[in-house]
Amino acid sequence: MPIEIEKLLNESKSKEQAGEINIAIDLAQEALQLSKHDNLIDLYTQSHVQLANLFARTGKYFEAHEIADAILKENENNHEAVDALIILGSCSAQTDSLEVAEEQFQKAADLSRKLNYLQGLADSLHNMASLVYLTRGEFNLALSVVREAAMLDGEENTRYWGTSFLRAFIYQILGNRREFRSALDDLLPFVKPATQIAGAYYMLWGRLAMDENELEKAEEYLRLALRIANNIGVPDLNIWIRMDYSRYHRLRGEAPIALSWADDGLRFASRTGCRYLYGQALLERGLATWQAQELRSAEENILAANQVFTPFKAAYDQARATFLLAAIYHQQKRPELDEKWVEAARLIVKGGYAFILEQDRPLAFPLLANQLHSHKTNSRKMAENLLEHLSKVPPPPLKVNGLGQFVVWQGRRRIPDQIWQRRKAGELFRYLILRHSHSANREELIEDIWPEHTNSATQDLFHQATSTLRHILEPDLPDKFPSRYLTVEGDRVFLRLPPGSVVDFEQFEQNLNPAINSRSIENLKNVINGYTGALFPSDQYTDWTISRRERLSELYVRGLLALGNIYLDQGNFYDALECSRRILQQDIWNEDGVLLGMKSCIGLRDIPRAMHIFMDLERTLQNELKIAPRDDIRSLANQLKQS
Repeated sequence: MPIEIEKLLNESKSKEQAGEINIAIDLAQEALQLSKHDNLIDLYTQSHVQLANLFARTGKYFEAHEIADAILKENENNHEAVDALIILGSCSAQTDSLEVAEEQFQKAADLSRKLNYLQGLADSLHNMASLVYLTRGEFNLALSVVREAAMLDGEENTRYWGTSFLRAFIYQILGNRREFRSALDDLLPFVKPATQIAGAYYMLWGRLAMDENELEKAEEYLRLALRIANNIGVPDLNIWIRMDYSRYHRLRGEAPIALSWADDGLRFASRTGCRYLYGQALLERGLATWQAQELRSAEENILAANQVFTPFKAAYDQARATFLLAAIYHQQKRPELDEKWVEAARLIVKGGYAFILEQDRPLAFPLLANQLHSHKTNSRKMAENLLEHLSKVPPPPLKVNGLGQFVVWQGRRRIPDQIWQRRKAGELFRYLILRHSHSANREELIEDIWPEHTNSATQDLFHQATSTLRHILEPDLPDKFPSRYLTVEGDRVFLRLPPGSVVDFEQFEQNLNPAINSRSIENLKNVINGYTGALFPSDQYTDWTISRRERLSELYVRGLLALGNIYLDQGNFYDALECSRRILQQDIWNEDGVLLGMKSCIGLRDIPRAMHIFMDLERTLQNELKIAPRDDIRSLANQLKQS
């Protein structure tokens, strides 16, 4: 019988890890009944621990707390005591006793170290990160602790999906889409159909789609997540998804529908007793009523949310709520604006939350511009301070395609082609993107782009071009705001590419040699296919593009030659001949390409075609340069003539 009970407990934990909570509860209850019937004290305690843990996961905090408290009274220095402390901490954190929760998690961690209970230590740290540090808005601390928890999971040879989920959750808040996507990739191996993990995974993808304004994708992800959340009944997942649905409909401009989803999330949070999430739902309701032009209701909801966040010391949420109140007061031109603005700015600066302004640009930039001109010294100084912090927040990354075209994407937004024609802004951008470190000396730049103008005229043209480029890259940038993409420092102009930015020809240059050295046909083909044409076709007659364009063309030919020779070595003569054709299309005088083509034809037993390739080269070199092909090619041609 003990073996059967242990099997039930292991299955319950396995189902919990997979996010199949309802099945995990059934298995734990069955183990509990069997161990009680057979008076197996240790297994009875372990079953109780597992059941209490699952109750906490599903919002049954009173039941979970009661069981965990009873376990702790009977166990002081064992694994079960650690597990009970973690459960008590989880219940405390969800019901606004964050300081108590932190103490309980710390006790669990200390006892785990004493017992060398690595899994208990990993669980303690993970819960500390997700329920204490994250709630308080201590994002860097949460990420650091969750990395430590992940390392401990690795030592125990047990990987937990919550670690990747928490990383993704935090990076989404921070607006770091590159790390967000990386964490989602790490989460994918854990995803199984209809499980809590799958619901959380779809929810996060829905958020990413909304961040990138891909609303059709967002709707599909949220639909999948909601179906799972409704089926398994886990409280936090249900509440978050309802709030995300509200945000989705706000982005579509459907305020009444958004409000109905926010109300549903609020009711769900109220029923389950998740105080922190109740505050989040109030905040979302405030945003929905704001969009419905019910500013008084919006203010009341945001104020109520802030009151909920206060006992949690949720610094990020308090900063955001206070900022939103300041934005409402700004719209209403209320006299309380300056006081609320100073409070919001202090909270944002203190917590390092300047990214709030980037994420709420339509509200933040006009408000910040207004306060920079405030007649109140304190308001103005706080705006200047906050502007300095905002300058360090990376804007959306850029994707620049310059091979065979000129297209720039900002995040998921393609910058319209016609905009680049204004006041040589496109030419200035392309000039800088080609330079080392994407910067140039002002005088050299002016001489290259405006060679026909006088010095006095070019200074005006330079200022017009830089101003236009700033506003192309940041259309809502208020006057005199510093650009985070383009800066002029003394005699140098800098184009700043945010983290995650991609320039296709730079990628091609960086990846070609490793692909050649790998001798992998697949790798080499992928890199070569990235060369989709000559660099910046619209600038083909400008001197400052010539050297880079020629270098890229030479690299392309080099890659084709390497690929063709690999095909030749493998006896794949048709593909080798195609590489020769593409080389000669790019450079009709390329003797290595001719030799590759001739050898490919020999492999295909097509001697006439091999001679035709040779004679084309011979004729071209004689007509254009008055020289003959090199010795090895002429020698091969002579052998073919005699065969």
